[in-house]
Amino acid sequence: MKKNNLLIMSILLLVVSFATEWYSDHLFSRLFVFVFPIYIILPTCFVVLLVMSIRRIATRKEYANFFNIAVLALLAILIACFPFRDAKVKYELSRFEADRLEIVELIQSNQLQPKDNLGNVDLPVGYGRLSSDGEVFVYQNDVNGQVIGFWIFRGMLSGSVELIYSTGGEALIWANQSSHPITKIEMLKENWYYVETDY
Repeated sequence: MKKNNLLIMSILLLVVSFATEWYSDHLFSRLFVFVFPIYIILPTCFVVLLVMSIRRIATRKEYANFFNIAVLALLAILIACFPFRDAKVKYELSRFEADRLEIVELIQSNQLQPKDNLGNVDLPVGYGRLSSDGEVFVYQNDVNGQVIGFWIFRGMLSGSVELIYSTGGEALIWANQSSHPITKIEMLKENWYYVETDY
């Protein structure tokens, strides 16, 4: 068992790191204080496990530790190359579309209304998972159309990302551009757009 402990820890680190990256936007929005320690601890564990694996190969000739290094290499490649946010947004678009359309209908019928003059709407209990911080943003909701943003990442001093429902396509999104310029719009599905802004 002791011979496999580094392999077990490497696999565990792979799983934890993948989950952390997958849910990073939610972690940042809801547990901001704990995010930075996590991003210090995980790379430290990676370096420690890599060094220990190399030392066991070099000093003890335990060549099974090449499996540990392979797992750690896979982890490094995933973190560097896998589009976590894009993959998660596309997965959740299908998974939560019905629930998000319920919210859109509640806003359209004024059963859900903004809590302030800015357009922020608190999601009802049980719907918090639809937006990274439990709120949606209503850009427009009138006879001319709807533009409603579900937060993917709500930046503070950096860019924000939203999944926007727009009945008027990209044109209506551009028409509702705020003082924070849009830097990217990508259509994912009819009425659904991936939008990045500089805020």
